[in-house]
Amino acid sequence: MAERHSSQPRRRRKSRKHLIIGVIALLLATVFVIMLLQTYDTVRVAQTNDLADAAGNGYIPFAGNILKYNRDGISLMNANGEDKWNQAAQMQTPSAAVSGDYAAVADVGGTDVFIFDKKGIVGHAETSRPIEKVSLSTGGVAAVIQENGSSPVVSCFSSQGSLILEHQASLSESGYPISAALSDDGDVLMVSYLKPSGDGVGGRVVCYDVKTEKKDKELFSNKIKGEIAGEVFYLDNVPVIVAESTCTIFEGVTKPEKKKTIRFSGEIEKVFHDDRYMGFVTRSSSGGHRLQIYARNGSKKLDKTVAGNYDHIVFADNQVIMYSGQNGCMFTLRGIRRFEGQFQDRVYFVMPVRGINRYAVVTNDGISTVYLTK
Repeated sequence: MAERHSSQPRRRRKSRKHLIIGVIALLLATVFVIMLLQTYDTVRVAQTNDLADAAGNGYIPFAGNILKYNRDGISLMNANGEDKWNQAAQMQTPSAAVSGDYAAVADVGGTDVFIFDKKGIVGHAETSRPIEKVSLSTGGVAAVIQENGSSPVVSCFSSQGSLILEHQASLSESGYPISAALSDDGDVLMVSYLKPSGDGVGGRVVCYDVKTEKKDKELFSNKIKGEIAGEVFYLDNVPVIVAESTCTIFEGVTKPEKKKTIRFSGEIEKVFHDDRYMGFVTRSSSGGHRLQIYARNGSKKLDKTVAGNYDHIVFADNQVIMYSGQNGCMFTLRGIRRFEGQFQDRVYFVMPVRGINRYAVVTNDGISTVYLTK
């Protein structure tokens, strides 16, 4: 009769192996959490790739890469500075906007608007008057404010560049358009107007029907008293109106109803947003600055005092990234100050890349991969 061997040693070896793997995983997780909770004050450059005329380009995050634009054209490049595609163009003052899967680059003071998806150009529109501002719906419809003396124009173009709507404003009636936004499907145009009144400077926000038989018809109107409605935008189809010291969130697209008004203790100096969150930098009477982040339902996600006044502030990968000159500051949306310090050179763009504490940074030297360090 064959001898039967015990399986207990094998089981003990397997249990010991699982225990070791579990301990290693726990240690790695602990190290990872500690790194995420740290505040760093210096950066280490891992590698740098050449980038022609780095200071002469504009940059904006798009489709997980970087949309680069200048007077000679537009390109989409990766974190190593390699172009995925490029589009030639002649512009004097290019300005970019990104929403969802689309990006637009307009020639401010000129008449060209180029619309892109991640694969390249999908449309080109040419306005009849000089462009002041451009914005996008998540579906790629562009809203363009155009100069026209006392009768400025707000136009809407499809992602392919065809004219959908041309609204003629009047300084004496509606006021001057200073901000425009489109609902996600591009069917509703929201415009903020500056209009002096007997009580001083005031404003008015109007929503227009864009695509139906009743296009250009007013769907909604809201007066702003004592403040200028400086910016309007949509957060996942939630209409938002920002004035000098207030932010009002609405419900509904075709018939918006006021849901919540956020009142700030200081004047709003900067407004920024993505498709989910909106951010504000306010200045107090004592001269200090506060950074506040809100979700589209009006709930506060972050409230921090910041030491400096940063020229550039963006959302990226659940972080708020601020930079100006060589100075930078980063927060997570959970309120952790990830970085506050100086880069080695003047910074023109910062974006998180794959890996822990890794960022792509554009400086005069080119585009670098850097690590946050103590």
